[in-house]
Amino acid sequence: MTLELQNISLKFSHKTVLQNLSVCFDGGKLHALLGENGAGKSTAANIICGELQNYSGTILLDGKPVCFHSPREAIQNGICYVHQRPMLADSITVKENLLLGLNKEQKESLITVAQTWLSQIKLNSLVKDHGADTRFFIALTSALIKKPSVLILDEPSALLDDTQRDFLFTNLRVLASGGMNIIIITHNHDEAQKFCDTICFLEDGKVIDRKDFQGWFRQAHQPLEVPEQNGVPELVEGQNTNPTLDLFGITVHKGAITLVKGLAEDGLDDLEKKLLGLRGSFDPGFIPTDRKFTGSNPQLTIEQMLTAALKIPEKEKPTVALQMIKNSGVNIEPQEKCSCLSGGMLQKLMFEREFYNSPELLILCNPLQGLDVQTCIQTCKRIKEAADKGAYVLVLSYGAFPLEVV
Repeated sequence: MTLELQNISLKFSHKTVLQNLSVCFDGGKLHALLGENGAGKSTAANIICGELQNYSGTILLDGKPVCFHSPREAIQNGICYVHQRPMLADSITVKENLLLGLNKEQKESLITVAQTWLSQIKLNSLVKDHGADTRFFIALTSALIKKPSVLILDEPSALLDDTQRDFLFTNLRVLASGGMNIIIITHNHDEAQKFCDTICFLEDGKVIDRKDFQGWFRQAHQPLEVPEQNGVPELVEGQNTNPTLDLFGITVHKGAITLVKGLAEDGLDDLEKKLLGLRGSFDPGFIPTDRKFTGSNPQLTIEQMLTAALKIPEKEKPTVALQMIKNSGVNIEPQEKCSCLSGGMLQKLMFEREFYNSPELLILCNPLQGLDVQTCIQTCKRIKEAADKGAYVLVLSYGAFPLEVV
């Protein structure tokens, strides 16, 4: 199935998110929708899958105009979207999650699809007992059971290790060879060039041509130096011998960055939940892995999200919110909803909020997750500056973290 966008535009109050976006995705290929945070990638995907309707322009499937009023309508027309942070029911089993919304024919293919994508997972296990990487594969399996013609994946490898990423793209290639149209939303230039057949680069809501993209890539592609270790959580202590905090057996040094690296199944998610309980005692600056719901809520206004928990007079909150927005570089108004934010935009604003009072303790969970190269560099500098000023900084990370920062 061929999916084509013609002159798609979308505005949120004062800002234009997409500007006459026109692009064609042919069936039987892996396509990269590439761009920095806030470029419009996820917005385009939300339009395609029926989550946003207030756009102008035309969507065509095999040359026929379509308009979806809900994700359900998109699924019925062969389009499935797997979000970066899948919404799964934690309290029921993997199999029960997979069965949700299926018809009789789809239910019959459940075991076959699960054998490919969840071969190491017990289908009668509870979703809440699995980490973010497995949750992604559960959500992907749920989408594939519906036999989509167009599959959209938002930052699919963000929480995967190298082995899982290779497994993912090897099997996606098999699906593409069978005719499936697969669109990968990513900020990862290396991944796009290595695994995808086409690259559509978005900048400020519009496509830049191939020549401009190559120039941008050479200028902006500055890979971060990262450690090689993988596997069980690993404590990397700061270099100085300043005062320390003991947080559940982890020694965190004042004026230094302490890194605990591992995967969810190694206990990193459990550690994050324990550390979350420190709010109210240490009152740390805290960036959770789940920005959208633990660190925020889509229904809150930007001002509410930024200032509700700050100990400042009510009359000062509008001014403080405006200053945070300005400092973050995010193009948004205080009274807009958090649902208007991309993941990268939300993360930038959360950093402003959590760093606002210069807390003595900072707990940052996967702080580089889903960020483009330039934003990663800026974020790392900010974390290091906080440590240099005397903060206790604890970083939890599923993946590598720049050696030069620790």
